[in-house]
Amino acid sequence: MMSIIVLASLCAMSRSPVIMMAKGTGVARDVTLNRQARQNYELLEEYEAGISLVGTEVKSCRAGKINLRDGYCQIKDGECWLRNVHIARHQFSGTFFQHDETRSRRLLLNKREIRKLDAAVQQKGLTIVPVKAYFNCDNRLKLQIALARGKNVADKRDTIKQRDTDREVKRQMKDY
Repeated sequence: MMSIIVLASLCAMSRSPVIMMAKGTGVARDVTLNRQARQNYELLEEYEAGISLVGTEVKSCRAGKINLRDGYCQIKDGECWLRNVHIARHQFSGTFFQHDETRSRRLLLNKREIRKLDAAVQQKGLTIVPVKAYFNCDNRLKLQIALARGKNVADKRDTIKQRDTDREVKRQMKDY
């Protein structure tokens, strides 16, 4: 599962073996999930995007203090921006080094992906919503975004009805 490489050389200060993790051997860890996105939107295509953060924002995300509920993405001047996502202030940092909690954050996507998202938003009237934030295997914060179409009340009812019938079928199969 997780391979650890122990170097034979001793650290000069501590006289103990240096333990390093090989790149890409960590475990992906979810930070937060936007449940409202799946309830209010029909998710058509999903993308993985990096996010540009400052130091105290990363610390707050590691502590799980991020809220994607009201967030959305906007494409402006060939860049994708994450708007209205709340990342709480870091508890143990001083007031001078703190960040603005709901500032716009740049998403790191390929130009091709940005052009494709922009065309879909302009032509089809779709929106881009954040679905999930997680730390990948290389310990970098990633954001899963989706191209989405808004659901109306009837679609929401159909989704609930379908989920209930699936649950009932599974229950009957389990009892059988």
